[in-house]
Amino acid sequence: MIQKIITIFILFSSFITTSQTRYVDRVFDSISSKTYTYSIRGKDTLKLDVYQPKNDSILGRPLFVIIHGGGFMKGERNEPSLIYLAENVAKKGFVVASIDYRLVKNKLINCSYPANDKIKAFSNGAEDLLNALQFLKKYKNTFLIDDSKIILFGVSAGGETALNIVYNRDFVIKNKELYKDIKPAAVISLSGAIFKPDLITKENSIPTVLYHGVNDKVVPYNTSSHQSCLPTSPGFLFLSGSKIISEKLELNNTSFLLYSYLNKGHDIFNLPIDDFYQAFVFVNKTVFNNKFYQAKITQ
Repeated sequence: MIQKIITIFILFSSFITTSQTRYVDRVFDSISSKTYTYSIRGKDTLKLDVYQPKNDSILGRPLFVIIHGGGFMKGERNEPSLIYLAENVAKKGFVVASIDYRLVKNKLINCSYPANDKIKAFSNGAEDLLNALQFLKKYKNTFLIDDSKIILFGVSAGGETALNIVYNRDFVIKNKELYKDIKPAAVISLSGAIFKPDLITKENSIPTVLYHGVNDKVVPYNTSSHQSCLPTSPGFLFLSGSKIISEKLELNNTSFLLYSYLNKGHDIFNLPIDDFYQAFVFVNKTVFNNKFYQAKITQ
């Protein structure tokens, strides 16, 4: 599934513009990368890879954080497609971090997997993401990061993880006071969802980009059961997807960009070139230039 992201960036890197804008277009030719351990949780040694453009003179750069997908069962920060993604985003002038997080091992998270255990998997991912952000914030002077401009990017389970620490932190995190200084500036989600849309408030709303297949049977576009589980199954759990999140943001007068793909399901990772490019245009406009923008686009 994640491998399909590479298609986006093969096309995306060849997208030609008449002028180069930092954080939107490629402005660097080479990057460096290094791996760090950010947390040890039981038997899990959690790592992240940091990518930076070489010879960048700016001292405070936005941080772009990649959270891989895989249904909380699989996926790694350093899959070839994610390395390619991270390198291309770093060439725009971002500091990029691609993170690992705890996964459920030797079990399938499906309709037979108890709902409370599903929630625990979601919560572990959210806590690990917050710990990774704490690590990056602690060493912000080393990485030359502006920690007021943290952009989260997640796919599927990664999208759920990113959205949940922004909009459902009160639900998925027990010791939320530990992370009160972690405040992302924007979030980009492919096929993501949250547990409780009523926890989206004007105070926690931030610029958000949402890509979702209308017919997604795994992570609902609207409000429905996770993985289309029946109410009688142990894994029955409601989630609210991109449509519901965008409606809340619209009511809160918060900038958002919603792409709804008709006749598409969970596998939307071969995004059209310009659709993904517009996420960076959106971030540049709303986060870096403080402009207000709302749009719903149906494909």
